[in-house]
Amino acid sequence: MPLPRFEKLPKEKRRKILAAAAHEFAEHGFEGASFNRIIAAAGISKGAMYYYFADKADAYAAVLEDVFDQIGEALSDLEEPTDADGFWAWLAEGSMRLNESFGRDEQLSKLSRGLYQSASADPTYRHVLARGRGHVESILSRGQALGAVRDDLPLNLLAEATTGMIAAVDRWFADEMERRPLDELLAMSPKVLSMVRDMLGR
Repeated sequence: MPLPRFEKLPKEKRRKILAAAAHEFAEHGFEGASFNRIIAAAGISKGAMYYYFADKADAYAAVLEDVFDQIGEALSDLEEPTDADGFWAWLAEGSMRLNESFGRDEQLSKLSRGLYQSASADPTYRHVLARGRGHVESILSRGQALGAVRDDLPLNLLAEATTGMIAAVDRWFADEMERRPLDELLAMSPKVLSMVRDMLGR
C-alpha cells in the first residue's frame, strides 16, 4: 500500500500519479509494467516516487484500491433495501452497474484481466480477494437481516463460497470480453445473479 505521505498530497497530484500507474498496469500487467515508465508519465522524480511507494507492488495495490473506491462511489446512490425482494433488486441493479462499468471502460477491463492472469503468483490478488470477501460478508449479513439470505449455514462459510463463485465468474467474464460482444455478456448478468440467489436464497 502507498506510504502515508502519499495520502497527504493534493488530490490533483495523487490522481495524476494513480492515472499514470493505472495506464501502465492496464497496458502491461503487473509483471510487464515498468516503474520507471510510471515515474516518467507521472512527471515526478524517482526519489519522489519512492517517497510515496516502497516499490511497484505498492503502486499496483494503490491502483486497485482506487478502483474499489470508485466502485463504492458509483454504487453509493443505490436506494437501501428494506425487505427481501428489495435486497435482490438492489443486488441486481448494483451488479448490472458494475458489469457495465467494467465492460465499457477499456482500462478497467484490462486491469481486471491482468489481475486474474497473475493471480497465482500475485500477493495483491490475495489482498483484493480478502477485501472483496469482507464486502460480501457484509452484504450477506444485511440480506440475512432482511430475510433474503439463508441462515442455516455459518455466515463466514456463505461468504467464502460466494466470494469463490464471484471470483470465478469475474475471471470468466474478464477473459470473454476479448471474444464476445459486451451486450451478450451483459445479458448473462441476470442469469448469474439467479445462480447466486439459488445458492443463497431462503
